Amino acid sequence: SYGAAGGERNVAAWLEKIFGPDHPIPQYEVNPRTTEILHHLSECNRVRDRDVYLVIEDLKQKASEYKSERISRKQSCICLQKGPKLIIVIRTWTF
Repeated sequence: SYGAAGGERNVAAWLEKIFGPDHPIPQYEVNPRTTEILHHLSECNRVRDRDVYLVIEDLKQKASEYKSERISRKQSCICLQKGPKLIIVIRTWTF
C-alpha cells in the first residue's frame, strides 16, 4: 500500500500538473485505495512521458543525421508503437 500523507501530496501534485492551472481538479474520495490507484496511474504516466520524450529525441537525432547526410526522399513514413495505445506517425516530404 502506498503511504497515506506523502502519497496524497504526490497524487495531488501530479493531478495539478495534469489538469494545469486553468482547470480545477475534479473531486474524488481520498482514501488509501484511491490514492494507490492514482499513484499507479501517475507512475504509468511518468513512464509513458519518458518513453515519448525518448522517441522524440531519437527522431530529432535521426532527422539531423538525414539532413547532414543530405538524404533526399520523396516520402518517408515512420510508424512507432509503444504499448497498446501510443502510435506516432510522421510523414515528411522533401523536394
